[in-house]
Amino acid sequence: MNAKITALGVYTPLKIITNKWFEDAIDTSEEWIVSRTGIRERRFAEADELTSDLVVQAIKQLVAGNAGIDLIGVDFIMVATTTADQLMPNTASQVQNKLQVPNAGCLDLMAACAGFVYGIILAKGLIAAGSHKKVLVIGAETLSKITDYNDRASCILFGDGAGAVLVEPSVDVHILKSITGTDGSHGKDLYLSTQPRQINGEIIIPDGKIHQNGRAVFKWAVQNMSLKVMNY
Repeated sequence: MNAKITALGVYTPLKIITNKWFEDAIDTSEEWIVSRTGIRERRFAEADELTSDLVVQAIKQLVAGNAGIDLIGVDFIMVATTTADQLMPNTASQVQNKLQVPNAGCLDLMAACAGFVYGIILAKGLIAAGSHKKVLVIGAETLSKITDYNDRASCILFGDGAGAVLVEPSVDVHILKSITGTDGSHGKDLYLSTQPRQINGEIIIPDGKIHQNGRAVFKWAVQNMSLKVMNY
């Protein structure tokens, strides 16, 4: 038994943040941002809008926008996020409660950019094993709440939103082989500062913000993805 994506839903908060917002806050410009990232605007959640709230709206859109799709029989919910409402209970269980999906397993995946892809891989495995038949996989973030707006190189990149898919069994169309890879030595180049860190002998006090060496992350991702695709 294989698996396929049978429905898709998305949600973005209402607050639009244009590049002009950054021009007024830091030393940057519309031309600089667009030429390097292609980004002209992003969405920010309200202060009281949680990641689980974005997820619920994405799932509601999934149901409303796909004829014949409902949440009856959903037996597992996976939320890929680095901005969980809280560590315990997990965000997926909060979504399960808000949508009143009974008896579904609930799991948060903390793998940053790769989280949603890992969720699809796990959903495919659950269905192929025959243990589950209807799995929701959601990628969602409220990164605006943990972005360092003094870091002009990274703060322009991040916004908030959620995307949800339903994964179900299939005997014809199916999810293809997956490509995965990790190099934990680059943890110093992209991390969320929540614990004291020692860098070059200096103790760095956590500030609860994202820290990124964009050049190193971009170089590693492009080189390794190219190699893996060539060897696929």
